Amino acid sequence: MWWMHALTGLALIQSAPADPARPDAAAHAQDDVRSVDAAFWDAFNRCDRAAMGRFFSDDAEFYHDQTGVTRSRGAIVESLVRGSCGTPGLHLRRAVVADSIQVSPIPGFGAIMAGKHVFYAKQGNAPEVAATEARFTAVWQHRQGRWEMTRVVSYDHQPAPYAPPAPGLLLSPAALPAYAGVWQSDVGPISVSVEGDALVLSSGSLRVTLGTLTPDRFFARERDLQFQFSSDRSTITVEEKGKVVARGRKAAARL
Repeated sequence: MWWMHALTGLALIQSAPADPARPDAAAHAQDDVRSVDAAFWDAFNRCDRAAMGRFFSDDAEFYHDQTGVTRSRGAIVESLVRGSCGTPGLHLRRAVVADSIQVSPIPGFGAIMAGKHVFYAKQGNAPEVAATEARFTAVWQHRQGRWEMTRVVSYDHQPAPYAPPAPGLLLSPAALPAYAGVWQSDVGPISVSVEGDALVLSSGSLRVTLGTLTPDRFFARERDLQFQFSSDRSTITVEEKGKVVARGRKAAARL
């Protein structure tokens, strides 16, 4: 989707610059950048145009590996608002990958921040999902008593890696056979079997191990799939990234 490519790698800082002559200058810069980065992205997550604009220089330039070059504060903010806030029903949220961040003071100029972040998407009432992961580098210049971001590079955009949810319930081995069977669906047979102390779901080339959220709802440990059983296990609904992709009804057992 186009909105997955309209995301930027940006981070801002409003406190006084670290003195590069001090031994702890890098540590202070790291703390300052992390703190104000969170404040900037809070404004981004709320689609606050005015707040975002205060952190760019007039001549800021943004380089994106998929959308090209955008120049000037006004054009960059407009692209952020149009991209992240311009789709009805869509909400984007950015989260930094904390252990990826590196901050380097630039003597007599400012600082560089580089790292990785993930953008989460929520469409309407669907669950929020990790959508895009990217790397970023941002350059700030300290002038006239404030920090202004002058150059940003956002690159290596790719689908965010899947992180399975935490199990909400642990089923005993004795309870597993009640979920086994075959469901005939609009995409072909869906089979659930007990293998050791786990449930395994197969359908065509798909084979995933199930984790339990509730007695009737399961998730795949290997990819973003969830499975909703009816209370009597007669039907199954398959969701991929929060959207229903298949429904099935349990086949009669053979005598």
